[in-house]
Amino acid sequence: MIDIPLTDEIDHEILMHRDVHFGGSFSAMLEYYEEENKGVQEEFDLDRIEELQQIEEQAQENLSEFLLSEEEKEKVEKAKSQYLALRDLYEVPSSLAARAVADLILSEDIEAKEEIARVCEQGESAIPLLIGLLEQDLFFDPLFPGYGFAPGHAAECLGKLQAAASVAPLFEALSRAGFFIEESILKALHQIGSPAKDFLVRVLKKKPITKDNENAVIALLAFRDDPVVIRAALSLLFEPEISSRRVLCSYLILFYEYIEDPKVKKEMDEFMKDKETII
Repeated sequence: MIDIPLTDEIDHEILMHRDVHFGGSFSAMLEYYEEENKGVQEEFDLDRIEELQQIEEQAQENLSEFLLSEEEKEKVEKAKSQYLALRDLYEVPSSLAARAVADLILSEDIEAKEEIARVCEQGESAIPLLIGLLEQDLFFDPLFPGYGFAPGHAAECLGKLQAAASVAPLFEALSRAGFFIEESILKALHQIGSPAKDFLVRVLKKKPITKDNENAVIALLAFRDDPVVIRAALSLLFEPEISSRRVLCSYLILFYEYIEDPKVKKEMDEFMKDKETII
């Protein structure tokens, strides 16, 4: 049994990322991290990666074999299989759209501008593939191909393509999105326009009040100059259930504060007159 110094959860994550993204090589991982490339995880300390490399060299054994749980090893194999599946798209006859989406996932450019442009060139044929990418939880995980950025890139494509079919999947993805992906999703919904706005207003009005209502309000802020949206948001302020949801209230009141058109403001003042809100 190898005598291994105390390790923690981050050490396990480092080993898993090394095994998936860098072929099990600490040297390749260190070179990548020194160049501060797209897949760098901020919580991974460069000195600790070097320490683990030294421990492994001294032990002359693969640390992953001894430290990772069976569940962690299975996750590593699942992530590796996704890389193989993407590679297969280049080795067997595949559609141009499928290869363009694979390029999008595998891009080492943090903005992936060229890859996004190539996907959008495929038009409607790329939309089902992009939605499929967005609906897979694994691509939100930085252990898998794309380092967790792929759903954000897919959202950007869907926005540029104004893909109405993607509105619901984009909205569902908000609950799994970090800041980068959330920003891309919100922008995409705004670019899609009326189909997204109508969908979001329906979600906003749904009862009982849930996290979905809050996500809908956040997304609708991009449409805050629309009187229909303003009225729907302000109407929700008068619901009894709202009193316990202060965060949601703070977003709703923004729709009144952001009104710039004097005619719209007058209309909303009339609408709110004599109503008792919880604010």
